[in-house]
Order: sequence, then structure tokens, then C-alpha cells
Amino acid sequence: MQYGLYLRSFLTDRARPLHEQFDDLVEICHVARDAGFSTVTMPQHWISHPTVWPQPFQTLARLVPETGEMNLLTGIVLLPLYNPVLAAEEVATLDQLSKGRVIFGVGIGYREAELAVVGATRKERASRLTESIEAMKQLWQGEAVNHAGEHWRLDGARMGFTPVQKPHPPIWIACQSDGAVRRAARIADACYLAPQIGFADVPALAAAYRDERAARALSPGRLTISRGVAFADDKRSAVEQAAEAAESSYRMYRTWDMQEDTMVRINIGEESRVEDWAVTGNAQDCLEGFGALAEHGVDFVNVTFYNLPKGLEARKDYLTRFAEGVINAPGQGSG
Repeated sequence: MQYGLYLRSFLTDRARPLHEQFDDLVEICHVARDAGFSTVTMPQHWISHPTVWPQPFQTLARLVPETGEMNLLTGIVLLPLYNPVLAAEEVATLDQLSKGRVIFGVGIGYREAELAVVGATRKERASRLTESIEAMKQLWQGEAVNHAGEHWRLDGARMGFTPVQKPHPPIWIACQSDGAVRRAARIADACYLAPQIGFADVPALAAAYRDERAARALSPGRLTISRGVAFADDKRSAVEQAAEAAESSYRMYRTWDMQEDTMVRINIGEESRVEDWAVTGNAQDCLEGFGALAEHGVDFVNVTFYNLPKGLEARKDYLTRFAEGVINAPGQGSG
């Protein structure tokens, strides 16, 4: 099992200048790098007041020299908001800066406010994402691209450079429904299950991904997931400590109308329980939780910590203890 570290959790203090929090994040990345995390991850939202969402490409570019051999995952970029040429150039630039460590994580988005900024609608999201990925794959070959699609037209468009990784950086698609999982199986390198999906829905979504890959005679691909984690001395303490942060998350996503009819039930309602979707407890509890995911074929977990202590030194210690007890526990391996 590989473990990624979700970085936005370290950039949410509205009482401190953001640039100071970026300075702290550099030290956090040093700890994560040395502790055995395989990946750092930066998500995306626009016009997110009152919450804080620094943009992923710039943040990850700043962290290139701080992260050693760790992968840099855009987790996730809202691809329907982008012109595919811009997205292809951004990804290729970051892949060159990092000498081939980028994973391009994308999703279709769901907030009307964001989509409206670029003149898009919810109805168009899936087709914009699919068409953009098709165009980007062509652009990354380095040849002139002629593309006349529903949303984009390219006439002899040719990039001046291409990504380090060939034929392109891995593409992971965020999924919260059977349809999204099957789309990821067809056009991407991995299905990336969202953190709000309950444990009970993972087996069916994993099976759908495998079935779609097999039906198209494709390689098995990768099944990856984002999970909330509360690490403490015991499960009860972990759940109690995570409750406040979890409720804040629930409120935000309810306000943004995240739940859609096509999705599995996502855990953002007032009745949601941390235990239904997050890995909680001490090191052994966490190992058991991650082990249960591995039984369904999950080989990467992006970790969002829901009970981070306050203060840089306390957070560094927290990450170190988690890595010692989970990532580097006897019989485990981050690679």
C-alpha cells in the first residue's frame, strides 16, 4: 500500500497569512518525504469563500525541490473548467519541473458557481472532461493536433515541449458513482474513489471498475482512494477528535450541493458518522482499516487527517508517529 498526504489540511488557518502557512508546509513535506509517504496531493476549488483553497499547480511547483522522489498528485483538478491546451501545458510544465513525478488527478466538478465562470453547466461536465482528456493525450505526443469536438477546436495545435513521462503522466479520475468508475476504467489509468464514499460502497464500485477494464480487454489499471483519517491512542478518542472537523466538512459540501442522484450516498449529511467513511483509531486500528481497503484491490490511499493538532512541531510529530506505526510498521511497505 502507498500513502499520499493531502496538503490542504495544513493551509486552512484564516487567522494567519497564507504565505506563512506555505512556509510551514515546506517543513511538513520534508517530514512526509522522510517518513515514507509516496505522494503529496493538492486539490482545487475556485471562489471558495469563506474556505481557503490555494491552487494545485502553483502549490505543487513550489514543493518540487522539497519532496525528493515523491509523486505530485493534483487531487483533484476540475478539468471542465479548463481549456485543454492550458491544462496540457500546465501538466507538462510541472512534469518537467519535477522530472517526471506528476500524477494528473481530475474530476468533473459539481458547483454551479465554478462552472458558470467558464460558461459551462452540470450537463456538459462529463463530455467536457472526456473530450479534454482526448485532446490532451494527443497534444502530449508533441505532434500537430487537429481536433473538432463538441466543446473545443484545435487547428494544427502543437506544444513546444512534452511531459517527461511517456506517453503522458498517469491520469486518475475522481469517482463517486458507477458511471464515473466505468468512465475512469475506459479513459484513464486509475479510478480515484472520493473520501465521502462510505466503506460499504467500496466493494461494488471496485467491482464495476474491474469489470469495465476486463470487458474492454484492458490492463487491470489502478484502484486508488482518498480517505479521512483520525489517528489517536484509541478509536473512541480518534472519532471524538475528528468530529468537529468532519462536521465542518459536511456543512461545506452540503452548501455546495455535492450529493447528486447518480452518486452513491456520500457522507455529508447530518446523520453521517465518521466511522462509516474514515479510518480511525490507533496504529493497529488504522492498519486494519487500510487492510480492508486493500482486500478490494486498493493500492493507494490519499490521507486527509481530521484530528491534526495545532502548531507546526506538534503536526510534525503527529505525522512521524503515524508513519512509524502505520506506513513503516513491520510487514508494511510504502512502495
